Amino acid sequence: MKRIILTALLAMSLLAVVERSAKATDVGYGRKFGLGIVIGDPTGLTAKWWIAQTNALDFGLGFWGYGFNNRCFNNGTCDGYGYRGGTFNTDYLWQSNIIRSQAQLDWHVGLGGRAVWVNNCAGDCVGISARAPIGLDLMFNNPNFLEVFFEIAPSFILVPGFWFEIEGGIGVRFYF
Repeated sequence: MKRIILTALLAMSLLAVVERSAKATDVGYGRKFGLGIVIGDPTGLTAKWWIAQTNALDFGLGFWGYGFNNRCFNNGTCDGYGYRGGTFNTDYLWQSNIIRSQAQLDWHVGLGGRAVWVNNCAGDCVGISARAPIGLDLMFNNPNFLEVFFEIAPSFILVPGFWFEIEGGIGVRFYF
Protein backbone atom coordinates (compact mmCIF):
# COMPACT_ATOMS: atom_id res chain seq x y z
CA MET A 1 0.00 0.00 0.00
CA LYS A 2 2.84 2.41 0.85
CA ARG A 3 4.43 1.64 -2.52
CA ILE A 4 1.18 2.55 -4.37
CA ILE A 5 0.81 5.83 -2.44
CA LEU A 6 4.47 6.71 -3.03
CA THR A 7 4.14 5.92 -6.76
CA ALA A 8 0.97 8.03 -7.00
CA LEU A 9 2.66 10.97 -5.24
CA LEU A 10 5.68 10.67 -7.52
CA ALA A 11 3.44 10.59 -10.62
CA MET A 12 1.49 13.67 -9.46
CA SER A 13 4.73 15.52 -8.74
CA LEU A 14 6.04 14.68 -12.20
CA LEU A 15 2.79 15.87 -13.81
CA ALA A 16 2.97 19.12 -11.84
CA VAL A 17 6.54 19.74 -13.03
CA VAL A 18 5.62 18.95 -16.65
CA GLU A 19 2.53 21.22 -16.45
CA ARG A 20 4.60 24.04 -14.93
CA SER A 21 7.42 23.78 -17.46
CA ALA A 22 5.00 23.51 -20.38
CA LYS A 23 3.86 27.07 -19.63
CA ALA A 24 7.32 28.63 -19.43
CA THR A 25 6.47 31.42 -21.85
CA ASP A 26 3.49 33.24 -23.35
CA VAL A 27 5.22 33.69 -26.72
CA GLY A 28 3.24 31.81 -29.34
CA TYR A 29 0.63 30.65 -26.81
CA GLY A 30 -1.05 33.58 -25.07
CA ARG A 31 0.75 36.25 -27.09
CA LYS A 32 0.54 35.71 -30.85
CA PHE A 33 2.15 38.83 -32.35
CA GLY A 34 5.64 40.23 -31.78
CA LEU A 35 7.55 43.27 -33.02
CA GLY A 36 11.25 43.94 -32.71
CA ILE A 37 14.57 44.73 -34.33
CA VAL A 38 17.13 42.63 -36.17
CA ILE A 39 20.80 43.39 -36.80
CA GLY A 40 22.48 41.72 -39.74
CA ASP A 41 21.59 41.32 -43.38
CA PRO A 42 19.53 43.47 -43.44
CA THR A 43 19.29 45.57 -40.30
CA GLY A 44 15.77 46.74 -39.57
CA LEU A 45 12.39 45.85 -38.09
CA THR A 46 10.99 42.34 -37.61
CA ALA A 47 7.55 40.95 -36.85
CA LYS A 48 6.27 37.44 -36.16
CA TRP A 49 2.65 36.32 -36.16
CA TRP A 50 1.80 32.87 -34.80
CA ILE A 51 -0.94 31.30 -36.94
CA ALA A 52 -0.84 27.84 -35.28
CA GLN A 53 0.96 26.23 -32.35
CA THR A 54 4.01 25.30 -34.46
CA ASN A 55 3.63 27.68 -37.44
CA ALA A 56 4.25 31.39 -37.83
CA LEU A 57 4.63 34.09 -40.44
CA ASP A 58 7.83 36.08 -40.15
CA PHE A 59 8.19 39.58 -41.66
CA GLY A 60 11.18 41.86 -42.02
CA LEU A 61 11.60 45.45 -43.19
CA GLY A 62 15.23 46.37 -43.58
CA PHE A 63 17.40 49.19 -44.75
CA TRP A 64 20.02 48.08 -47.23
CA GLY A 65 23.56 49.21 -46.67
CA TYR A 66 23.53 49.10 -42.86
CA GLY A 67 24.65 46.27 -40.63
CA PHE A 68 26.62 43.14 -41.38
CA ASN A 69 26.57 42.95 -45.16
CA ASN A 70 26.94 46.44 -46.61
CA ARG A 71 26.87 45.68 -50.34
CA CYS A 72 25.35 46.94 -53.53
CA PHE A 73 24.02 45.51 -56.73
CA ASN A 74 24.42 48.70 -58.72
CA ASN A 75 27.84 47.89 -60.28
CA GLY A 76 29.67 48.63 -57.05
CA THR A 77 28.23 52.11 -56.48
CA CYS A 78 26.16 52.56 -53.32
CA ASP A 79 24.57 55.93 -53.98
CA GLY A 80 21.01 54.62 -53.70
CA TYR A 81 21.52 52.45 -50.62
CA GLY A 82 21.07 53.06 -46.92
CA TYR A 83 17.99 55.09 -46.08
CA ARG A 84 17.11 55.45 -49.81
CA GLY A 85 16.65 51.71 -50.37
CA GLY A 86 15.32 48.77 -48.46
CA THR A 87 14.18 45.18 -48.27
CA PHE A 88 11.00 43.38 -47.33
CA ASN A 89 10.83 39.66 -46.57
CA THR A 90 8.05 37.26 -45.64
CA ASP A 91 8.65 33.67 -44.52
CA TYR A 92 6.40 30.80 -43.47
CA LEU A 93 8.03 29.08 -40.46
CA TRP A 94 7.72 25.62 -38.96
CA GLN A 95 8.90 25.78 -35.35
CA SER A 96 9.73 22.93 -32.95
CA ASN A 97 10.81 22.81 -29.33
CA ILE A 98 14.33 21.71 -28.28
CA ILE A 99 14.34 22.58 -24.54
CA ARG A 100 11.46 23.65 -22.31
CA SER A 101 12.29 24.71 -18.76
CA GLN A 102 12.62 28.16 -17.19
CA ALA A 103 13.46 29.24 -20.73
CA GLN A 104 12.26 27.65 -23.95
CA LEU A 105 14.62 27.01 -26.87
CA ASP A 106 13.03 26.30 -30.26
CA TRP A 107 14.43 25.87 -33.71
CA HIS A 108 12.69 26.88 -36.91
CA VAL A 109 12.92 26.30 -40.64
CA GLY A 110 10.97 28.12 -43.31
CA LEU A 111 10.36 29.16 -46.89
CA GLY A 112 9.82 32.65 -48.16
CA GLY A 113 10.96 35.50 -50.31
CA ARG A 114 12.62 38.89 -50.21
CA ALA A 115 12.24 42.01 -52.34
CA VAL A 116 14.99 44.64 -52.49
CA TRP A 117 14.55 48.13 -53.92
CA VAL A 118 16.91 51.03 -54.51
CA ASN A 119 15.77 54.60 -55.17
CA ASN A 120 17.56 56.91 -57.60
CA CYS A 121 19.48 54.21 -59.44
CA ALA A 122 20.48 53.79 -63.07
CA GLY A 123 19.72 50.05 -63.35
CA ASP A 124 19.03 46.91 -61.34
CA CYS A 125 16.80 48.88 -58.96
CA VAL A 126 14.78 45.87 -57.80
CA GLY A 127 15.89 42.46 -56.63
CA ILE A 128 13.79 39.39 -55.81
CA SER A 129 15.02 36.29 -54.02
CA ALA A 130 13.68 33.01 -52.67
CA ARG A 131 14.98 32.14 -49.21
CA ALA A 132 14.94 29.27 -46.71
CA PRO A 133 15.60 30.55 -43.17
CA ILE A 134 16.75 28.30 -40.34
CA GLY A 135 17.32 29.53 -36.82
CA LEU A 136 17.03 29.36 -33.04
CA ASP A 137 14.44 31.14 -30.90
CA LEU A 138 14.87 31.66 -27.14
CA MET A 139 11.84 32.62 -25.05
CA PHE A 140 11.81 33.27 -21.32
CA ASN A 141 9.59 32.60 -18.33
CA ASN A 142 10.35 36.05 -16.94
CA PRO A 143 9.79 38.27 -18.87
CA ASN A 144 7.30 36.06 -20.69
CA PHE A 145 6.81 38.46 -23.63
CA LEU A 146 10.41 38.43 -24.95
CA GLU A 147 11.97 36.37 -27.76
CA VAL A 148 15.64 36.48 -28.78
CA PHE A 149 16.48 34.84 -32.09
CA PHE A 150 19.31 34.00 -34.46
CA GLU A 151 18.71 33.10 -38.10
CA ILE A 152 20.60 32.33 -41.28
CA ALA A 153 18.80 32.20 -44.61
CA PRO A 154 20.32 30.65 -47.72
CA SER A 155 18.93 32.75 -50.55
CA PHE A 156 18.70 32.36 -54.32
CA ILE A 157 18.60 35.71 -56.09
CA LEU A 158 16.22 35.46 -59.05
CA VAL A 159 16.17 39.09 -60.28
CA PRO A 160 18.32 40.93 -61.56
CA GLY A 161 20.31 37.74 -62.22
CA PHE A 162 20.75 34.37 -60.62
CA TRP A 163 23.19 33.72 -57.77
CA PHE A 164 23.35 32.32 -54.25
CA GLU A 165 24.05 34.15 -51.00
CA ILE A 166 23.58 33.77 -47.25
CA GLU A 167 21.52 36.30 -45.28
CA GLY A 168 21.06 36.34 -41.54
CA GLY A 169 20.81 38.24 -38.34
CA ILE A 170 20.28 38.32 -34.62
CA GLY A 171 17.35 40.12 -33.04
CA VAL A 172 14.75 40.54 -30.34
CA ARG A 173 10.94 40.65 -30.48
CA PHE A 174 8.47 41.87 -27.87
CA TYR A 175 5.09 40.09 -27.86
CA PHE A 176 1.70 41.47 -27.00
